[in-house]
Amino acid sequence: MQEIPPGALTPFVFSDPAGKRWPRLRLILLIFGVLAFVGTVLFVQTLFVAPQMRVPFSLRQLKGQLKALQKANPAVQIAPSSLLWQKFGAAKQAAKKLAGVTPTPAPPPKTRKKAPPNEVRLAFYTNGDPYSYSSLEEHASLITHLCPEWITVVNGLGDIQIDPDIRLPKFCASKGIKLMPLLTNLVGDTWQPEAIENLAHGPADRQERFFAKVIAAVRDAKAAGVVIDWEQIDPVYKKDITAFIDKFCDALHNDDKELWLTVQPGQELEYIDFDELSDNVDRFVASLFDETSDIDPPGPLGSRSWFEGWLHVLLEETDTKQWIITLGSYGYDWTIGGKKAELISFPEAMSRAFNADVESAEVSGPSYNPYFYFEDADKEHAVWFLDVVTFLNQLREVRGQKAGGFALYRLGTEDPAIWDALTVSKDFKIDNQTREALEVLKGTDT
Repeated sequence: MQEIPPGALTPFVFSDPAGKRWPRLRLILLIFGVLAFVGTVLFVQTLFVAPQMRVPFSLRQLKGQLKALQKANPAVQIAPSSLLWQKFGAAKQAAKKLAGVTPTPAPPPKTRKKAPPNEVRLAFYTNGDPYSYSSLEEHASLITHLCPEWITVVNGLGDIQIDPDIRLPKFCASKGIKLMPLLTNLVGDTWQPEAIENLAHGPADRQERFFAKVIAAVRDAKAAGVVIDWEQIDPVYKKDITAFIDKFCDALHNDDKELWLTVQPGQELEYIDFDELSDNVDRFVASLFDETSDIDPPGPLGSRSWFEGWLHVLLEETDTKQWIITLGSYGYDWTIGGKKAELISFPEAMSRAFNADVESAEVSGPSYNPYFYFEDADKEHAVWFLDVVTFLNQLREVRGQKAGGFALYRLGTEDPAIWDALTVSKDFKIDNQTREALEVLKGTDT
């Protein structure tokens, strides 16, 4: 057989002696297969997922505000909390009529020292908050009384926990401010109503030991008395609580100290017997803020109708000078869909509005509380707050009712302009020029 010279042989077209083509072909086929699979998945997904159009945030903000208005004022539906002051007023009148029909012999009234005529300006203070102390230092001349977090009733045996700010006694004495420590039943983040209830219907010697502990703490603080804030008390113990507070008043008065009782509007009022206690309690401090709490859906913190309604029914047919009305100045930031709002200061609210390019807050009836919506990290937020304008409107009502004074909740979160507003005459009227001046936030306030 004739041999073919090596140079004369034509190589086979698919010949790959080095074995390089097949791995490359496999890689190309793999990439093509993956792309085809991904494309098929995306195509099928579009058949089941509705397309979304990203509208400008200004339109989404408006939509959120409309939703808020619908929730605040749903058609043919009134929020139960907005009617509580009306129910309280009706119950108050009914009780007076019943007392007139079936009078019962009353014990001789105690000679309560009349409240001084000067306007009380109480400020609530947060221990450990540098902004709270800074505000106190700056505005001490405009404050008459200071109420810091101080004493907690921890159990029904009358044990107390004292958490003082050691700077305050000396500071208040130097500024002529009367120190009124807060006495609560809040342990950590939980209210302990059983602690107060067990004390109230417990033995007399246990109560006396409790009084002695509190009075000793008040003396150490060089304070003028205490402000009681006991919450979630069962109304079943109303009679026992009334007698207990009455004894507490006597013990403090014997040491030349005062007892002020915080009044929380709503169901919390049911354990307080105002007729019995008004002869011995030195002041009632009505907390007319937090209409919408941090665990509620977004809403006003002190709407006009809610504030004025509670103010009128609480002070009706009372010694109005005995009442101190607490005005809020703070804000809440709700993440839409979240469980709890974040407590923020007024400057923080303004800072968030600025960062989100929110040009102005919305203010409209019936609440007349400012609010705005913004977006952060693809989450929508609703911010409601109380500012200098709401403060002035509420202060005008308080003074119009001839209350004994007002309290600020709280130092460190307030709109800085309220301190300038305190110099405004009592017959002021907010025109457009005044409103614009008050709504300007100084650069140093943020």
